[in-house]
Amino acid sequence: MANKTNFSVNGKDYYRVTRTVGKKADGTPIRKTFYGAGIKEANQKADKYMNNLKIGLISEGRILTINIILPKWLFAVKKNELKPSSFEAYECIYRNYIKNYLIADLPINEIKSLKIQEYYNELARKNVTINNIRKVHKLLRQFFGYADREGYIIKNPCLNVTIPKEKKEKAKDIILNKKVEFSYFNEDEIETLKQIFKNNKYEKIILFALGTGMRQGEILGLQWSDIDFENREIHVLHNLSTSADISEEGKRVYRTLLQEPKTENSIRIIPMSNSIYKLLKSIPHHSNYVFCKKDGKYINAKNLQKEWRSTLKNNNIAYRKFHDLRHTFATMLLTHGADLITVKELLGHSSVKITEIYLDALPKTKNEVIQKIDFLLE
Repeated sequence: MANKTNFSVNGKDYYRVTRTVGKKADGTPIRKTFYGAGIKEANQKADKYMNNLKIGLISEGRILTINIILPKWLFAVKKNELKPSSFEAYECIYRNYIKNYLIADLPINEIKSLKIQEYYNELARKNVTINNIRKVHKLLRQFFGYADREGYIIKNPCLNVTIPKEKKEKAKDIILNKKVEFSYFNEDEIETLKQIFKNNKYEKIILFALGTGMRQGEILGLQWSDIDFENREIHVLHNLSTSADISEEGKRVYRTLLQEPKTENSIRIIPMSNSIYKLLKSIPHHSNYVFCKKDGKYINAKNLQKEWRSTLKNNNIAYRKFHDLRHTFATMLLTHGADLITVKELLGHSSVKITEIYLDALPKTKNEVIQKIDFLLE
C-alpha cells in the first residue's frame, strides 16, 4: 500500500505535518513543519524534535552537539574553576582534537561509548599521541559528566571506553629509551657556565637555579615573604607564568600572573645551602619579588630566555634549555650521594617514578656500584 502524501515539491510527494514549537514575544505561535515519506515518518520526526525541545536538547532551533555546548561550558563554567594556563590547555585540546571531528557535530544524546571508542581509535590512527588522547578523554569525560547532571544525556559515554595503547616497543627501542632523556651540565660545564654569566644581570638567577632546582616560574615568582632566613628555608609558594586569556570569539590577550603552584607537591620547603643563603643576603630589597628589575617589577621570562640563549651562543656553548639547570641540580645531588626520595621532595615531584629518570644519567655511578660486588666472582 502506497504512503499517503499531502504535499509535493520538485515532482516528489511528501506528507507534511506542523507543530507549535514556541511563541514570539507578542504571543504569536511559532510553527515548524516536518516532512516524511508518509504520515508515520513525518510524525516520528515531529515527535523526536518536540521531545528534544522538551528536554533541552534543542536551542535556537538547533540540535545540541559538542560543538554547540562544550565551548559554552568551557567559557561559562570551567574558566571560573581553572588557572589561566590550565584553561588555555583545555581550549587548545578542544580546538585541535575535537572541534573539527565528526563526533563534535553529532547530537549529544546519540553519542554512545562505542562512538567515543571509534573516535579515539581514529585519533590514534592519525598519529595523535596517546598522551593527547588521554587529555581529550579527560576533557570529554568532564563535559559529558556535566551534560549528564544537566539531563541532556542519560549516561556519560566516556565511562566505558579504553584509551588506545602505545605500540609495543622492540627490545632495542626500550634500551634506547632508557638513555638519558634530558640534558644537564657536568661539573666542568657548571664552572664554565658560572664564568660566562659572571657579572651578567641574570648571574644570581642562574646560580640560584643551580643551587635550588626550582622551576623558572617559581624563581621569577619568588617573594621575600617566602624566604625564612632564621631557619634558612625557601618556601615555594608562588609561580609566575604567562598564559593567554581567551575569549569565546577566539581572541587572545596574554597576561603574566602570580599564582600558586599547580600541584600540592610543588608547594614545598627547600633548605638553603650556605652559598644560597649568602646569595639571597646579597640581594637588595627593591620590591616583593626577590629577583626583579631595577624598577621593582618582575622579570619577563622571555627576556631571561633571550639572554640565556645569546650568552650560550656568544660563548660557543651548545644550546640547552634553562630548565636543564633543574636537571643539573637533581643529577648533581644523586651523583654526590643523595637518595632518590630526598631529591623527589626537593624537586616537588608527585611520584618517585618521575625522579627515577635521573638515575639513567649516572652511568659512572652505576658502574662503581657494580664493581663493589665484583669480588664475589673472583
